[in-house]
Amino acid sequence: MRPVQLSPREQLPRRWHTRVDDYVTGLSFSGDGGLLAVAAASGSVAVLGAGDGQVQRAFAAHTHGAMNVAFHPRRPLLASGGQDGVARLWKLGGDAAPIELSGDAQWVEHLAWSPDGDLLVTASGRHARVWKPGGVAVTRVGPHASTISGIAWSRGGDRFAVSCYGGVSIWSARAGKLLRTLEWKGSLLSVAWSPSGNYVVCGCQDASVHFWRLTTGEDSQMSGYPQKVEALAYDARGDWLATAGGVDIAVWDLRGPGPEGREPVQLGTHRKPVRALAFARTALASGGDDGLVCLWRPSRSDARLAFALHDAGISRLAWHPDGTCIAVGDADGTVALWDAQSFLP
Repeated sequence: MRPVQLSPREQLPRRWHTRVDDYVTGLSFSGDGGLLAVAAASGSVAVLGAGDGQVQRAFAAHTHGAMNVAFHPRRPLLASGGQDGVARLWKLGGDAAPIELSGDAQWVEHLAWSPDGDLLVTASGRHARVWKPGGVAVTRVGPHASTISGIAWSRGGDRFAVSCYGGVSIWSARAGKLLRTLEWKGSLLSVAWSPSGNYVVCGCQDASVHFWRLTTGEDSQMSGYPQKVEALAYDARGDWLATAGGVDIAVWDLRGPGPEGREPVQLGTHRKPVRALAFARTALASGGDDGLVCLWRPSRSDARLAFALHDAGISRLAWHPDGTCIAVGDADGTVALWDAQSFLP
C-alpha cells in the first residue's frame, strides 16, 4: 500500500460530529441548509440540526434497513426508502403519520426529487414510480430489463433517466411515456445526467464509463479503470465529470469537444477504493474505504486542497447548500460536518 503524505496545514476543521446507530446509507440537507437527514442501515432516520449536529427528530423509518433519504428542495418534507418495500414521506412540521408510497419489490433503493420539487421518483425492483409531494401517484414505468441501478432527473425536471442491465431509458415524468432508449449490452451500475443536458453517463460493471451525447445520439466508452465504476459526480456547470473505480479518481473535461480522445485529470491520494464523490462550486470531495475525505480542485495542477480522516470507511458525502462545508457519514455510524470554507475561492 502506497504511503500517503498529509500536511497538518491541509486538515479540514471539524464543526461537529455525532453517532447514529448503524452504517450511514443516506445524507441530505434541507433546502435552506438548516437540517441534515441521516439514514442508517438499521432502518432509522435522524434529522439533525446542521449548526450543531443535535437530533431534532428521529424515526424508526423502515423495518429492514433504510436505503436512502432525500429532503424536498423547498419544503420541510423528507422522503426515505427502505428494505421493507416502501418509501415514506415525513412531514417535519407536526406529528402527522408518514405517507406510505408502495413499491414493486422488497426494497426501494433509489429516490430523487425533481429539481423544482414538483415530483418524486422512486425505484423498486424493475419499476419506477412518480409521485406528487402529497403522495398522489402520477405514473409507473416498467418493467425494465433488470433491476433498476440508478435514476437521474433532467435539469428541467420534465424527464428522468433509468439505468439497468442493457442500457438507459428516458421517460416523460408526468405522462410516463418512453421517450428514448440508449442501448448498451452491459451492466450499468449508476447514471448521471449532465447539468448542460448534453450527456447521460453511466458507470459500468466491466470497469468502464459509458457516455451518450443526447444531441447526436453518439456514444463512447472510457476504459482502463481497475474496478467497477459506481461513483459519479458533475460540477454545477457540467464542465467536469468525476468518476471512481478503484483508489484513483478520473475527472473528464466535458468542455469544448468533450472527453473523447483526451486524457482525464487523475487524482490520487486514497489507499482504498473511493466510494463517494460530490462537487460544490469548483471543488470536488471524495470519500474512500480508508476513511479519508479529500477536497480537490481538478482544474489546478496541485489539485488536492484539504483532507479529513474518519476511523471507518466513508459511505456518504453531502455538501451544504451554501457550499462551505461537507457532511460525511461512515460505516461505523459516525456523521461529521467538516468546514471547507477557508480552502475554497
